[in-house]
Amino acid sequence: MTLTSTPDRAVIGRLPAHLIDQIAAGEVIERPASVVKELIENALDAAATRIDVAIDNAGSTQIRVVDNGAGMSRDDIALAVERHATSKIRTAEDLTAIGTFGFRGEALAAIASVSHLEIVSRRDGGDAGYLMFWEGGTLIEQRETGAPKGTAITVRHLFYNTPARREYMRTPSTETKRIIETVTDFACGAPEAGFALAVDGRDVLQLSPAGDVRQRMVDVFGTAVADGMIAFDAGDAELGVSGLAGRPELGRATRDRILLFVNGRRVWSQSLLHAATNAYGETLPHGRYPFALINVRVNPLKVDVNVHPTKREVRFARDRSVYDLIYYAINRVIFSSATTSPVMRLHTDAASVVNERLGLSATMTAQDRVSAGERGEALPDSSVFSQKTDPNGTVAEPSPVPERSHFVPEPAAYVPSDADGVSNVWQFNDVYIATVVGDELWIIDQHTAHERIQYEDILRRMNERQPQSQQLLFPETVQLEPTAWNLFEESLELFGSLGFQVRPFGSRTALLEGVPSGLRIKNPVTLFRRVLEDLEIARKAGEDLTKAAAASTACRSSVMAGDRLKKEEMQALFARLIHTQNPFSCPHGRPTMVKIPISDFDRKFCRK
Repeated sequence: MTLTSTPDRAVIGRLPAHLIDQIAAGEVIERPASVVKELIENALDAAATRIDVAIDNAGSTQIRVVDNGAGMSRDDIALAVERHATSKIRTAEDLTAIGTFGFRGEALAAIASVSHLEIVSRRDGGDAGYLMFWEGGTLIEQRETGAPKGTAITVRHLFYNTPARREYMRTPSTETKRIIETVTDFACGAPEAGFALAVDGRDVLQLSPAGDVRQRMVDVFGTAVADGMIAFDAGDAELGVSGLAGRPELGRATRDRILLFVNGRRVWSQSLLHAATNAYGETLPHGRYPFALINVRVNPLKVDVNVHPTKREVRFARDRSVYDLIYYAINRVIFSSATTSPVMRLHTDAASVVNERLGLSATMTAQDRVSAGERGEALPDSSVFSQKTDPNGTVAEPSPVPERSHFVPEPAAYVPSDADGVSNVWQFNDVYIATVVGDELWIIDQHTAHERIQYEDILRRMNERQPQSQQLLFPETVQLEPTAWNLFEESLELFGSLGFQVRPFGSRTALLEGVPSGLRIKNPVTLFRRVLEDLEIARKAGEDLTKAAAASTACRSSVMAGDRLKKEEMQALFARLIHTQNPFSCPHGRPTMVKIPISDFDRKFCRK
């Protein structure tokens, strides 16, 4: 086939320079968080020990990053904004052993092409600083100015000349969350540097240089999280892994707190995330993921960081070796902590019973149990236990599920009667409740049924702006990580409508003084944290936050599988479920009941 020229496709030509820069910007600068990432990387490469970040309007209006690093001369500033100008590499061989964060020389050129960019910098020992200002990649102004040692970069009106790019940006709250996560990730990966982050004038992070990564975890995530993490270190100079692995009770609903670094660079790897998660074996419930910080040390010659425009992904010369090293390093410390972790002790005790029943050796090791699980053999089941939490929200000694749930039937208007068809009820497997209604057998799931009842009650009170609260005897302080703190501040009114009495109380600390009344709440702090965690997931999915908050509160305070109920409690569940707007499913879509015609039993027993 021969290609013919047309008026629209006549000849091949070179793209204009400004268009080339905008195309490059689309690969490197995906959103405001990408700008923050690139500027922090440059600051760390300049040996900065203090990095201050400030954003306005989720970074769309302004992003400012100030560091105390080596600084730049006038000529360096001008050259830094040219494409493929870099101080990091000189020869092709340098590409095979990259030890810096940045190296391509694309970031500043890409940022300048889609924004108003100002750079003020002074080298150590220089007499004066220098200022340069670009609009859409065109140099507009340059002059001497007073400045401290280091560099201050201000990016205004991001994507002002590429409006299509703005259409792909998420909501301001989502973009802000990604920036907070970006700064937090760098802070965890470079504890030797101090970091600060201000969002629309509010201080979100104020971190002094830390002596080690554990202290940085305390500063960012709080003492309760840091105390629940176990240090690990394995491997050698060519390939090693170190970090902190959270005990199973720190598990999260998402993978966003598996912080993976390669030679200090924050990266993403599906394979290595699986290695970290699989290392926990059966100690994490389904749908929960570990809290861990992992830093892979590898000879720069054995890893390629130049496989993705944003340097987010890397490729190892020995992928399987890295996977195995992470898996066994974490697995070893998690299972060896059985004597100190309540969850692990529970699994160890349960395993001894299982081993006895299966005729296995009583000395079967933790690693043996994990290997058995991978082969599809029986593993300990902890579903018959529940956890107690202390007032600080940390897990204390496990205990058997109580004999009854202390579920209080309410309101009085729902007194069961023969007309409701629930005068004769029974519970089986401590999960399901059955009764005969007319010519059908009705069976309800006690948890989803109670969840539906409470969800509609909570949502009604929220919509009517009639929150009901119960004062705590002793107020609780709750320290939050940066992204959770930002969401909490944005959701104060929402928490108030739920019936929580909670307010800011110092640096990233909330004071919990009351909780929604009329609910089955075992631990107020745990309930507050879980609702906040579910709100974060709902916001990411674009769900209605009011309904998500009501559903989360209802779910976390409902009768659970394994709770034994009195007859009047079972009757109340049936009666109240019948009077809900949607008695057939919980707010998360799970069924609450099934109906089996008596005629089905007649057929089974050959009566028809």
